[in-house]
Amino acid sequence: MNLETHKQKLASLDVNPDEIENNRYATAFRIQFAIIEEQNEEIDALKTENQKFRDEINLLKGEQAKPEIHGSKKSEDISSERERQKRKPL
Repeated sequence: MNLETHKQKLASLDVNPDEIENNRYATAFRIQFAIIEEQNEEIDALKTENQKFRDEINLLKGEQAKPEIHGSKKSEDISSERERQKRKPL
């Protein structure tokens, strides 16, 4: 899971450390949230670095690196063959 997914799940729990009356627990929550966020950022950086190493190893072995695949920029979505035939100029 990525950082945004974790943030959404935490937000859905409706946990706000500022509303916790016990200062020790509130501080513990803040520290844990900070640690989780920091670790997620580090994991993402390590995943990126790991992929670069894999690509470099593949290049050294004479293979190809992982291709960068970009999404289609077409905004038109044709959902069925029948609709495609209707739209196709004859």
